[in-house]
Amino acid sequence: MEKKSRILDETKNGKCKNMSDVATANYLIRSIGGGGRVSDMFFEAAAILRKLFPHKGEPKKQWTERRLKAWWNNETEVVRHWQMMELYAAAEAAKEERELLRAAKRDHAEFIEKTARIRALAQLEATADHR
Repeated sequence: MEKKSRILDETKNGKCKNMSDVATANYLIRSIGGGGRVSDMFFEAAAILRKLFPHKGEPKKQWTERRLKAWWNNETEVVRHWQMMELYAAAEAAKEERELLRAAKRDHAEFIEKTARIRALAQLEATADHR
C-alpha cells in the first residue's frame, strides 16, 4: 500500500511517468518504418502514415516526422486514441505488405531454380544430340 501511494505521488510530481502508450507507439513506429537508421525509420513511417491517413484540411492531425520523434525521444507522453488506432492500422498494413513481399521473393526464387533446372536439362539434351 505504501509503495502504491509513493508511485502516485511521484506521478503527480512528474518524476515517474507511465509510458505504456508511448512505448506502444514507439513499437508501432518501428514496425511501420522498418529497421535501419532511426531517421530513415521516421521518414518511412511518416510517409506511410501520410499516404494512408492524409487528413487534408486538418493540419493538427497530419502525420509528421516531428510527432514521431517526440514520442521516440519521450518528449511527450500524450498519444491520442485516433493516433493509436491509425498506428495500429498502418502497422498491420506494413506487416501484410512485408508478408506479400516475402512470398513474392520466395516465388521468384522458385521460378529461378525451376528455369535453371530446365536450362540444364536442355543443355544436356543438346550435347547428347551432337554425339
